[in-house]
Amino acid sequence: MLRGVAYGVTALVMSAGLAVAQESPAQWVARIFDPATLGIAPFPGATLNRKFSVDAIALEHGGDKRIAIYLMAPDQLKPAAEHFAKQFGVQPQVTGVDSQFETFTFDFTDAKAPPKFKGLRVMISRAQFADNKGQVTMEYQPPKS
Repeated sequence: MLRGVAYGVTALVMSAGLAVAQESPAQWVARIFDPATLGIAPFPGATLNRKFSVDAIALEHGGDKRIAIYLMAPDQLKPAAEHFAKQFGVQPQVTGVDSQFETFTFDFTDAKAPPKFKGLRVMISRAQFADNKGQVTMEYQPPKS
């Protein structure tokens, strides 16, 4: 009997903790990253996918990170990387070269990042959850005041 009571109390405390941390879908939508806020133009061949963006934001479980996920044709990964390289003035880190998992990453999350892009990370890769698509994932963690 005591085991059942203890389990019930534990479940109640855990649900109360989850309820406090939950955000509404409207709050998730408000956290979709707009690259124009940093003066960045999205890759012209890519389209914002609001559902994937909101799903990624919901997985963050709170906080203020902004995320945007764009989908594009799978053969546009290198052109998209070149597009962002011109805007950022640096070349991406490339992993999985010449494979189906080739990924281009622009990471401005370290202390040496240019102030304009501080907190930004852009990954260009094969889409994780969409068949036969490429994906641009933009994550921006605003600097703490």
